[in-house]
Amino acid sequence: MRKTTFALTQLILISPTLAQTEADTKLPALETVVVRGEKAAHPASLDFSSTSLPTTVTVIDRAEIERTNVGQDAGDLLRRVPGILAHNLGQGSIGTAIKMRGFLTASHGADVAVYVDGVPQNVPSSVINHGMNDLGWLSPEMIERIEVIKGPFSALYGDQNRAGAVNIVTRSRARSSIGVNVASYGATRATAVIGGVQQSIDALLIADVYRIDGYRDNSDETRGTLFLKGSQAVAGRNLSLRFLHHKADWNTPGFLNLKKITSGTIRSTDRDASAPALDGDAERSSLVFNLAPQYGDEGLSATLYAEDYQRRRNVGANTTDINVQEDDRRILGGRVVNNLRIGDRANLALGAELRQDRGDGIVRRWSDGQPTRNYLTNQDLDLLTYGVFIQGQYKPWQTLKLLGGLRWDSFDYSIRNRKLLAASTDYSGSVATPRVGVVWSVVDGVDLFANMGEGFRSPSQAELSPSGTPGLLGTAGGAANSSLNPSRVRSRDVGINALLGNEWQLTGTFYHTTNGDEISQTAPGVFASVGDTTRDGWELEARWLGDDTFSWYGSFGKLIKARINSATPGAADRLALPENTLKTGIAYARPTGASRLLLNADVAYISATPYFEGTPLSLHHAKQYIRYDLRASLEHGVDRYTTYAVLQPLKYSSESIIGSAGGQLLDPRPQVIVGAAWQRRF
Repeated sequence: MRKTTFALTQLILISPTLAQTEADTKLPALETVVVRGEKAAHPASLDFSSTSLPTTVTVIDRAEIERTNVGQDAGDLLRRVPGILAHNLGQGSIGTAIKMRGFLTASHGADVAVYVDGVPQNVPSSVINHGMNDLGWLSPEMIERIEVIKGPFSALYGDQNRAGAVNIVTRSRARSSIGVNVASYGATRATAVIGGVQQSIDALLIADVYRIDGYRDNSDETRGTLFLKGSQAVAGRNLSLRFLHHKADWNTPGFLNLKKITSGTIRSTDRDASAPALDGDAERSSLVFNLAPQYGDEGLSATLYAEDYQRRRNVGANTTDINVQEDDRRILGGRVVNNLRIGDRANLALGAELRQDRGDGIVRRWSDGQPTRNYLTNQDLDLLTYGVFIQGQYKPWQTLKLLGGLRWDSFDYSIRNRKLLAASTDYSGSVATPRVGVVWSVVDGVDLFANMGEGFRSPSQAELSPSGTPGLLGTAGGAANSSLNPSRVRSRDVGINALLGNEWQLTGTFYHTTNGDEISQTAPGVFASVGDTTRDGWELEARWLGDDTFSWYGSFGKLIKARINSATPGAADRLALPENTLKTGIAYARPTGASRLLLNADVAYISATPYFEGTPLSLHHAKQYIRYDLRASLEHGVDRYTTYAVLQPLKYSSESIIGSAGGQLLDPRPQVIVGAAWQRRF
């Protein structure tokens, strides 16, 4: 199979182990899309990378990252990917929400497996939300590329790989620079990048500081990150070691009732008056070692990591009380993958990974600003997860490729419940998740693909060792649920990719997904199992590759069904997910003498998001949401000057809403955000 990568402004072949310096970067592409299947190539051209999977895979390269509006969260880099909505709603550094394949059951990104340099970012048994991903430490300057894999079809990713996976690779080298970015509502980012070669070692230091006052009352936030990475080629291998220290502090405005906003009872810029002023903070340090083949993917890759992770978040219980959520963990892990080529027609990837998560998960009730003796949760956690996986490809004929994979994961949990001692448990469970797929090149330039795959999430500490209502430590009663099995997702895809001439690329996919024992957000800060769910939908995408000057893309996603299968009569039976998602955008680049002008314009639109309100519950649909991202950059010599705007013109609309008995709850968005940036490269 020949991997064909279509960029909107140029054709780029990406090597996963070679970082490109900014000085060597050509005309930036709007988005890099990797097409699965084969193009009548020589049978030896098999591919180990995720881009060879028989499903929708998008690769966002360095040039694309530099042309994207990024606010508080690196999740903004995913906004152009068809069918995906990613956002942080100004509630602090509490995880990146990623909507993919009809999933957003939890607003902290727990439906997608996220890896950075081989290190899983989902936090198991977090008291904020089991499996939340935490990308608050990432700034755009640290990222070389992002791979987005829709659906649970890669066996290389484990826990939380249900809607799909996001694999992020950090940079190994970069041209030195300093930059400042200022925007509405007191947003300021200052970044210093120092790159160079010292005694054959590629050294990279990135210091990033971000501060925002916020659109709403009590929504200010401060983040600081220090990123150090050294890389060296030794005997055909790339070795790298990176260190990270990150610290964040934030205040949280909470969600507001739409009826109160429209009636004038509260302003959209107010904080939630039904709870005390809320806040949170986080600190983490990590050390990551990576080994990879110097050229291509074939051969042995390995990752070792250690991390100290601390996070505190306050959630309102009522107008005077708060629940203080604390995760304090030490995390150790490793991962190894060996890619083997078998003759001219097959290859095989064999791998294993191990992760130990040790520490405390505590939720304590505070009243009138003082801690009480009552706890919702107080647990000593020792979580050990380990798995092995195999994934392979075989080409029986020039026009046909078969793919398959199998993953087996096991979980050993030792949970000491300090609140309800009888609920303490030692738990062991395992799950096997197979994948199989086929790609058929019908004619030159047209590929059909189909697949079936499974993913899973591990049981959470709250499911295995329930803590009940607020109470004292050592309270009598309680029981463990030591017989729980991991929740499984089963998904099927069929689709087509077509390249018409050298300019048009068309993609269409239909998916059907069932999810067992799904955890859904039922109120702000409250997550509960809603039982089995079903999702059906389709996505269409068109791209005009154009030339080095102008390019265009457009996509439409339709969520046909997102239902809770076992909902009791009178209860909510639909998931609060938009039925329609539309995206389109253009990119323009033009040399002007010694300078270069780069323009981007993107539009995202969602509609028909269901929610339930009232007593008894009644079905409603949220107001449609639209967002415009506009960006202009002028590169002149070593300087780059940028202006940008984010327009969200529809009042009282949001990318994420929650239904409640009292009405729709949302986090209001500013209608206009403007900003400017300057960068000087050395």
